[in-house]
Amino acid sequence: MRDLLAEETAARAELRQRILSTFRSYGYAQVTTPAFELAEVIERGLLMADRRDVLRFVEPESGEVALLRPDITPQVARIVATTLRDMPGPHRISYEGSIFRRRRGRARTQLQIQQAGVELIHEPGPAADAEVIELAMEACRAVGLSGIKLELAHVGIGRAALEPVPESARATVMECVARKDGAALEEALKAAGVKAGDRKTLSSLLELYGDPSVVKRARRTLRAEAMQEALDALEAVLDRLVDAGLGPHLAVDLGELRGQAYYTGVSFALWADGPGEALGAGGRYDNLLERFGGEGPATGFALNLENLEWALRAQGRAIALDARPRVVLLGDDRNAARALRAAGAETVELRGRSKAQALAFAKAWGFDLVVQSGKNASATRAADAATQPLDLFDETELARRFAWARSTEARTEVM
Repeated sequence: MRDLLAEETAARAELRQRILSTFRSYGYAQVTTPAFELAEVIERGLLMADRRDVLRFVEPESGEVALLRPDITPQVARIVATTLRDMPGPHRISYEGSIFRRRRGRARTQLQIQQAGVELIHEPGPAADAEVIELAMEACRAVGLSGIKLELAHVGIGRAALEPVPESARATVMECVARKDGAALEEALKAAGVKAGDRKTLSSLLELYGDPSVVKRARRTLRAEAMQEALDALEAVLDRLVDAGLGPHLAVDLGELRGQAYYTGVSFALWADGPGEALGAGGRYDNLLERFGGEGPATGFALNLENLEWALRAQGRAIALDARPRVVLLGDDRNAARALRAAGAETVELRGRSKAQALAFAKAWGFDLVVQSGKNASATRAADAATQPLDLFDETELARRFAWARSTEARTEVM
């Protein structure tokens, strides 16, 4: 949780706009959901583990328990299962907003995360999975990121591999697999009484990571029918992504065991240098609508806006902000202010100040020009105090002065 000052807020707004525009280009209609809801409603869509991390409060008027939303996907599922239940699908829905989650073990025990995401509901199959993954990549590209890695998995692999492991040992086993710690995994499996053949299957997951050819290699190792079906589904999605030109970005991690209680098929995450956390993640969750009285397949993802910004900084990139000239108008001249704004300038009126004070203000706040109106109207460049005469009511001259204000060479001759 932190404040965003003016420039950061403008950059965040531009980032958000580019992402939402990309979502719209695929036909996703944006909805807005409440920041808090009654606990008994939204908790239907949360896993038990997630319920421990929500921020609750008692609604003063009713005395009912409410919570700040820890996830927007259940809210979208509620909308589709109730308000949109009579509308024909598939439903393509986008959203953006903050979610709120406790982060145990940290000095601050709560965290606000700004997200933007989509849900594709009532659309089964690899084409739908590939669509949302391709859209996630397009959104990251739209904000200027490159070098993005798409890491795919399928929950069916881990679910089948973990079946012989006693429930009491699964958390430990999953942690060992996540760390790719073969020795610790073997020790944990033996302690849990898992048979040698099943231990071998789980251990093989540590090596099944890499480019999409991993799937073919896995077919020789993961022989269970459920695993073969999962590999079929994953391969169908990979084929579509390769056809879309995303082959160089693809990686497969069959040892990804998280999300067992939530996802029902292909899952994915997007990575880039910088954040140390995923830029975004998503996957197929065909059982969520049932918790709100509906039914049907669904897939989607959410992007973490702060992690996107972090990755942009790591790549030495910046969001290009509004290119409008920024002007400080010295004095109280309403007609001059209107003329400057009509010409496209962001104009601040600074009254009761000297020119020196106006220049100091302009430099401190990143304005381009200080304009004085009246008989001897002039434009002074904030960067170097170079001054030129100005006709405030000549749009062509104003455009030249705006361009001059952002030029690197100080020139005082009349243009």
